[in-house]
Amino acid sequence: MPIKAPPEVKNLAKSDTAFFVEAVRSELDQNLSLLLIKLYRRNPVQLPKSLSIDVRVEQLKAPRLNLQEFANPKPDELVRMAFREDFAGDRVYAFVAGLQSMVNHAFDHRREYLLLDDLPTPQFVYNSARNLETAAYLLRTQRNAAGQPYLFADGIQDEILNASYSQLMGEMIGLQDALATALAKKDQRTLNAVARGAASFVFLPVGF
Repeated sequence: MPIKAPPEVKNLAKSDTAFFVEAVRSELDQNLSLLLIKLYRRNPVQLPKSLSIDVRVEQLKAPRLNLQEFANPKPDELVRMAFREDFAGDRVYAFVAGLQSMVNHAFDHRREYLLLDDLPTPQFVYNSARNLETAAYLLRTQRNAAGQPYLFADGIQDEILNASYSQLMGEMIGLQDALATALAKKDQRTLNAVARGAASFVFLPVGF
């Protein structure tokens, strides 16, 4: 059985930047889990009867997402699947698992970084933030043939405007932008800021 180093020893082998990367990664994972829970509560019909929200959250946290139920699409295809008229599966999980998969790719499928490890590519982290903007736009705007949202999110509930979904996604976008900027400065790189309109439907590459 391999001997694991105590946390305090492992921490000595981390740079300040690595700590920052791990903190952002952890916050993103937590926020994506929260987004999943909130969307299921707003769209309970999407949760398969054989599963619970807790099970879906655990599936989302897996080191490698099991996407066999969707025929293993690419992350961007999975997000778009949630807004297809002919899709009969779990739109909530398709949407959030697609976002989680993009984040996983942007962070090289890692949650821990030691001193000599390569850190995430700044451009991929930046692109992941832009992809979240695209996903947030799709969530706000896409409707079925009957004019109803594929997924209910922000809106008026009990005569009160609920914008918590946009706020949560905005927080994740800000986290990745801050990290991308820090990583680019550390490596003396320039981020390629892609010109995008407010209604962009394009997902940028994040390593997939």
